[in-house]
Amino acid sequence: MQPLSPAELAPAFSLPELTTLNDAAPLPFSALQQRADSAFATLSGLNSVNPILLLNGFAGMDVEELVQDLVKRHANHADLFDLCYAENLHHPQKPIWLRLKAGTGIEFCELVGQLLELSSRHLEAEHIVERILKKQGQDEKVADYLSDLAQHVAAGGGFSHPVLINLMVHRFDSTIPIVHARQFTPEQLFGAIHFQTEQGSVFSHHHLLEPGLIHRANGGYLIVPIEELLDQPGLWFRLKNALATQRVEWSRPNEMAAFYFQPEPPPLDVHLILVGDRLAVAELHMLDRELDTLAFLRADIIPEWNAQDDLPSYLGYLSHLRHKHGLRDMDAGAVTRLCRYGSRITDHQHRLSLVESQLVAMMQLADVIAAREQSELITEQHLRLAQEEQDHRLNFLVEQSDLGVRDGQFLLQTKGREVGQINGLSVIQIAGHPYDFGEPVRLTATVHLGDGDVADIERKADLAGHIHAKAMMIIHGYLANLFGAEHPSPLSANLVFEQSYHEIDGDSAALAGLCALISALGREPIYQHFAITGAVDQFGNVQPVGGVNEKIEGFYRLCRLQGLTGEQGVLIPASNRLQLNLSDEVAGAVAEGRFHIHPVARVEDAIALLMGCEAGKVDDPHTLFGRIRERLDDLNGHTVESGFWRRLLRR
Repeated sequence: MQPLSPAELAPAFSLPELTTLNDAAPLPFSALQQRADSAFATLSGLNSVNPILLLNGFAGMDVEELVQDLVKRHANHADLFDLCYAENLHHPQKPIWLRLKAGTGIEFCELVGQLLELSSRHLEAEHIVERILKKQGQDEKVADYLSDLAQHVAAGGGFSHPVLINLMVHRFDSTIPIVHARQFTPEQLFGAIHFQTEQGSVFSHHHLLEPGLIHRANGGYLIVPIEELLDQPGLWFRLKNALATQRVEWSRPNEMAAFYFQPEPPPLDVHLILVGDRLAVAELHMLDRELDTLAFLRADIIPEWNAQDDLPSYLGYLSHLRHKHGLRDMDAGAVTRLCRYGSRITDHQHRLSLVESQLVAMMQLADVIAAREQSELITEQHLRLAQEEQDHRLNFLVEQSDLGVRDGQFLLQTKGREVGQINGLSVIQIAGHPYDFGEPVRLTATVHLGDGDVADIERKADLAGHIHAKAMMIIHGYLANLFGAEHPSPLSANLVFEQSYHEIDGDSAALAGLCALISALGREPIYQHFAITGAVDQFGNVQPVGGVNEKIEGFYRLCRLQGLTGEQGVLIPASNRLQLNLSDEVAGAVAEGRFHIHPVARVEDAIALLMGCEAGKVDDPHTLFGRIRERLDDLNGHTVESGFWRRLLRR
């Protein structure tokens, strides 16, 4: 089996005619989100009051920019209005709201002030009232309030506050409001009633009402992260009630005065945008089973782009990010390098990341290096240095792991042959640390007379997760199907991850464990210059695994520490080829023939490389599988007498 060529170890991007990134027309994130675009087109046409749109998003995206772009594209009108509170002339403890035409709030307050002044001097004020009503389209509630106000003043009535109107929300133009609620309290979301204390008495009035985010979003769009609602579950049900009743109840403090001061709940006309990843959406659904009914309009925000289908659009997105964040232009080499970085994030050679935070972070790091070198353009070398410097800042834990190898504390071999011992590959993920790295692990297998069971020491020691336990059962199923179809196996086995002191999970070590067991059963040594990763099914098919790049780089690092011999390499599932995006150092070593990467599709392929012999068939005594079957039959007493002479001659 031929190892992979250097060209297969990383994605190859065929850029269009491009001198610098500036040649690509900027394309916003929203232009690459057809699903969300369709959702907003539907949302703008819904004949529904206070509709909900649920966006399945991901961390690191600019949801506010996305919503603004899609609203601008699809919302051709909005029912905007100014909102003010006025003293209730009949019940001062129950202020009322007045809904005014958008942009007229300031003028309305001024005209009401003139009305009060004229009325207090018993002068004719009818023309002021007519002017106000004309501005407000003869609004019935405004008309009734002005009539009551004129009568109140004429009767010599007083006011609880010298300024009659509290203009809470004023629209300066026709821009549709888009409010992104972040880290909010109930008062910040629904508005707050403030109180004052005077001579031991607690009181409030309409000027002590503070609008919330929901008031500012009235007539437009309110973006709410689902994580915020999960932290404060009561807010979701309160928000849900506001949408259903079309009015916003004020947040009330615990003061006794709150029982007597009761502002009229204002009207609510808003499009609610809920944003969260799938886990957050699932948790909210567990909290409220009506979520599917309420948020029937949903859309996925895709975190990656297909480079084979449309690479120019992705380049336009990168150009947009450059302009948005005010970064230097990039030459063609840097653009290619950035695309390769975006591909590494997705773990696929044909997919490119759309996660703005990660892409911009690398672009900004390269921009700093370009500034340091007084370069007008970001080059490929600047991006390479940015990655190397970032790796250096975050690889202390890797160095500590390597120190254990240098000091001989981790017993790992990259030379020679051993029976029942194999190099597996793992990925270390540490909570709170953004840097995952590969680390080889030694698996060993031993066999002894027993009932055919495979004892997984990790599971018995409660150091293994459920997926790992399933993988070990699959190994047992494969061996039982292959060698124990007619007679039960007289040999039991122990399988262990040596020098592993923390919980492990996953099925990516299944192939390694199976090969170690076969080596122990057949007494066939394994080349220690190989490491292997892969899941396996009960029929011997090798299945893909995650973290393949980190795993390969981890074993290469071990081989480099112990000395590259030119024989060393890694066996990976053949179905993982498209996930390869290896570092320059590993790719260079492969190109020079100092390191090798072999794809395998079946257990037999792995055996041929690891043990240098043919796996063969169980009924052929000249192959590995045949020798194992013969050994089991001998122990079971199912061989003919000539089996004794064969064993004697073999000795």
